[in-house]
Amino acid sequence: MSTDIGTRLALLEKRVQALARAPKLANASIENGALEVYDAQGSLRALVGQQPDGTSGVTVVNGPVPPTPVAPTVEAAIGALYVSWEGEFVDAAAAPLDFARVEVHVGPTAEFEPTQGTLRNTVETPQGGSCTVPLPYTEWWVKLRCRSLAGASGPASDAAVGTPRRAASADLQAGSITADALAADAISGKHITGGTIDGAVVTGSTVRTAESGSRVVVTPQPPAPLEAIPSVLLYSASGMEKAPGTLKASVNADGTAFPYAALTAPAVQIDRWNLPDTSQLSLLSPQLGVRGGAFELTTTSGLNKDHGQTYVHGTSAKGPTGTSSCEIYVEDGRDAPGGSGNLGARTFLNAEGAKVTIRAVSAEGDTETVFTTSGISVGGWITRPRTDWQHITMSADVYPDAKSPAMVRVTAQRTIELSGFVTLKDPEIRGGRQIAVLPEGYRPAVLRRVLVPSTANGTVLRLDIGADGALRLYGMTGKTSPWVGFDGVSCRAD
Repeated sequence: MSTDIGTRLALLEKRVQALARAPKLANASIENGALEVYDAQGSLRALVGQQPDGTSGVTVVNGPVPPTPVAPTVEAAIGALYVSWEGEFVDAAAAPLDFARVEVHVGPTAEFEPTQGTLRNTVETPQGGSCTVPLPYTEWWVKLRCRSLAGASGPASDAAVGTPRRAASADLQAGSITADALAADAISGKHITGGTIDGAVVTGSTVRTAESGSRVVVTPQPPAPLEAIPSVLLYSASGMEKAPGTLKASVNADGTAFPYAALTAPAVQIDRWNLPDTSQLSLLSPQLGVRGGAFELTTTSGLNKDHGQTYVHGTSAKGPTGTSSCEIYVEDGRDAPGGSGNLGARTFLNAEGAKVTIRAVSAEGDTETVFTTSGISVGGWITRPRTDWQHITMSADVYPDAKSPAMVRVTAQRTIELSGFVTLKDPEIRGGRQIAVLPEGYRPAVLRRVLVPSTANGTVLRLDIGADGALRLYGMTGKTSPWVGFDGVSCRAD
């Protein structure tokens, strides 16, 4: 360095000027503390760095008092007041840079003082905004107050008055809320109680009349093992119920795609395929040229035949040249008398146009009878249950034997059989002599002539059995017989 004092002073002056112009904190840091910012009067205004609560940032403290907002605009709403602030301050004051919010205070009089208890809502931007304050149906006064980031609150604005309005003379009367007053998504609660919902569409949800017990449930997705078709579920509240009754409509996937509706009863048992075993009524829509309208009523699902079943099926003609039909089918339980091991005894009754067919099937045989306009066709025997023995009414001077009286019966094969003995007080046999009369229901359709194999003295007699029931004797050999035996005497009934 030069030893000239003038040169040295000039050099030192240049260094001082450079030092004054250099950044003061270019290589500085704040270690575990904060930089305090003061105003010209020495008041603390901000803390930069670590805050007293352990956080880090910039905290504004002891800021100036915020300006006064202009009075709000108050409008009546249903059960509330709609409060608006335009973002302006009294005397056209600018919004403070440390603006935090504008508080909305509500009180019962114009002179109320804003407190924490009167605060109802806030506007969070100095550009202004609005809010809805739910209130009872009386007169209310609204004031605004600005608050800064330092927590300082300014003077309250002038008060504005408003009264919440009712939907009608009484709160929410029928018809008081109209379509133009109800905005989209305006109802968000869980329950709507009372009244009528007209023209509404409920999609993707379940509607039920109760949570449990006897109830009706409308659901797009019935629970297993029910078919996954939108249905009305009918719960009976029975402790035995395995699956509810159902009412459903769908399309039958058999290639014709005709629609049908079905009503099933609640199931109290599950069949071997783990499906509800229940009674069902199905209605099928007709399709011209494809299928006639049809119905089917069944007492079981049709799969579990262990317990038998009954169904009635009817189909109308599918066109002007078609034939309608109706079938009734009855089947006993698998192990009932007459069953075949896999199926019980069963009967078919089918009416098709002018033709009626009756078919009975059991372990004893298969018989079919067909009724048509041309006659009756029978496959099998025509039988009639046999009748019990009945006493024969005797003519005068003819006496039945005490130990073996004269009797008659009709067998299952439709033959008339006689038995017993009678005594003739007058033993002379005169042609056409009437000795007795058969009871009604035990007489042949036409006159029958038979021989009597048992008589006294070896006399051979002919017995005529009339359609009126009269029994008349004719002598074949011999003239007398004091008694006549009927054992072995028989004839056809038809």
